[in-house]
Amino acid sequence: MMRHEKKSARSQMSDVNRNHQVITRLDESLPLETDDWAAVEQILMRLTEFAPTHMLVDLTSAIALFADDQARRAYILGQEDIAAELKRKAA
Repeated sequence: MMRHEKKSARSQMSDVNRNHQVITRLDESLPLETDDWAAVEQILMRLTEFAPTHMLVDLTSAIALFADDQARRAYILGQEDIAAELKRKAA
């Protein structure tokens, strides 16, 4: 049973490393300052007049986490599509 637990721990570590690599690749490739983000920042600044700052920080963090997850999923799906296409061409 101990071998299974070690294998599971290794598998989890591998998943964590893969996710970290994907996040790093996305961070290096995607611009952080865009016109779209500037508009979001302006809206958030206007909201600070009505909502407490900590609520806006929580909202911004939740949006960023959601966007990161969606980008990571899209990246992984794209990699799977490329692998499938390469297999199809090689066959």
